[in-house]
Amino acid sequence: MFRKLSICLMLNVMCLPTTAMADTVSDLSQLLEQGESVKAYQLSLDNLDEMEGDPAFDFQYGVAAIDSGHLSEGIFALERVHMLEPRNSLATLELARGYYLIAQYERAQVLFQQVDAENPPDVVRARIQQFLTLITEKTSISPTKFKSFVELWAGYDSNINSGPGGQTNVVILSDNALGRGDSYAQVRVGSSVEHAYNPDNALVFSANVDSRIYDSEDEQDYNNINLSAGHIWKGEANQFQFNFNLQKYQLANNNYRDMFGITGTWSKQLSKRSVMKFFVGANDLAYDDQSWKDATLSNVGASYIYAGEGGWRPLYFISAFAGTENPKTAGILANGQVDRVFHGGNLGIQLSPTSDIKLTPAITYQRSEYKGKDWIYNIKRRDDFAMFNVNMEWMVAPSWTVLANYSFTDIGSNIELYEYDRQQAMLGLRYNFQ
Repeated sequence: MFRKLSICLMLNVMCLPTTAMADTVSDLSQLLEQGESVKAYQLSLDNLDEMEGDPAFDFQYGVAAIDSGHLSEGIFALERVHMLEPRNSLATLELARGYYLIAQYERAQVLFQQVDAENPPDVVRARIQQFLTLITEKTSISPTKFKSFVELWAGYDSNINSGPGGQTNVVILSDNALGRGDSYAQVRVGSSVEHAYNPDNALVFSANVDSRIYDSEDEQDYNNINLSAGHIWKGEANQFQFNFNLQKYQLANNNYRDMFGITGTWSKQLSKRSVMKFFVGANDLAYDDQSWKDATLSNVGASYIYAGEGGWRPLYFISAFAGTENPKTAGILANGQVDRVFHGGNLGIQLSPTSDIKLTPAITYQRSEYKGKDWIYNIKRRDDFAMFNVNMEWMVAPSWTVLANYSFTDIGSNIELYEYDRQQAMLGLRYNFQ
């Protein structure tokens, strides 16, 4: 409506030197009113040599160029109008809009405020305020954000050591090597800081600790400590994040494995409802007592997120990934149990039956193919990992959330020793520090 009003008023106030020029400007106006900005832009180009410099033509040409994606041309045309007719509010508004689209926010703000000071109609003033609000959001630096939480869990694990359910045909296993279950308590603590030093750049830091204690299987108790530091670059519809990551995994209070890595993620806003992400990572794995497992792990992938419509506000997500794990030192054990290529994917949906409850069922699949032959079975190992997971979050108060999780994992392999299934069920409570 604002565009139509602008174009109609413009035609009333501009002087047209010839009937032919008036007809061309009228045709451009009609095309723009019909939303045919590409056709209007092409018609402007066809008449550019004869009509460039005429304010009435330059106005229509500038609007058509901006609306069809030729921002620099459109701004240049509108600058000519603004220079000849500095009191032309309509041209000033369109020029301000062009400056906004190329992120020249200070120049856009000056022009928007200039028109606003002239007491334009309410519909125009409302539009100006929308742009001024957007400019403020894009040019102001957000305060440093602190987030932290603590979670307490209780659960049951049907296969704490990821062992097969029964004796294999080739290897006789001890009872300790077979799959066994136990109940546990778990604590998760996390904290993050995001410090924006300008509107488009921020430093990010995070620290997380995940500790599980089994009731009677002390040798399976673990601590998982993660530290991360990175940088975020923000654009109009894009965001890139680069992180350094450090992980220390302890088993039975002894250091088991250290991991240091880097990750990069590029997020692209495809529409108001959809986001595409691409990620890449490289990690160095170092084991304390099993150095033959030391390796470099690399992976790439992509994910797609779509916010659907409906009463439960569905949020769909799907991802695919691939990678390699390469041992630092070749050997019989490393070649058969470490050196591998893998690929897989993830598919799920988040549902909100009420404003306070979120349900997230998801399935994950991964195929791993090892390059060397297993030293016992003398064949190349191939594993298929499949997991169904459902998570529930119920916010019972602004800072308190009740949690529940169930997962079923099935590992298939062409080597019977590595086949198993596992179920975990847990209930928890989270407190978010505001």
